[in-house]
Amino acid sequence: MASLSLAVSGRLPEPDLEAVLIRAGFTAGLARWVNAHLTVGPYTHYTVSQQHQGSQTILCIDTFLLDPWINSKTGETGESPHGCCEEFEIDTNGKVVDTVETASDDGSTTYSMSRSISFYGG
Repeated sequence: MASLSLAVSGRLPEPDLEAVLIRAGFTAGLARWVNAHLTVGPYTHYTVSQQHQGSQTILCIDTFLLDPWINSKTGETGESPHGCCEEFEIDTNGKVVDTVETASDDGSTTYSMSRSISFYGG
């Protein structure tokens, strides 16, 4: 797998997200997976990125809402994001790893998710 860092941002709903991701350099299979995974919900914007962290390739899907704010003393305005960021591990074949199998010394197998979710903003 190439060692590129890729990123795409936009507004939901994105009518042709798969094509947008492919044009940005994501593989067709990963673009299809993200398109199926990313659904319109409470958040209106998205950022999809692929990064390398050591020997791992990580897919990040950030969905968020921009809330306008105003400073009552200065009149300054702006927007603050709040949302949800999901991280998934990508295997050497370029596929999202849903579960990780770990064999223990006693022969049993432990299954865990590669997915990590964090919420931010307020």
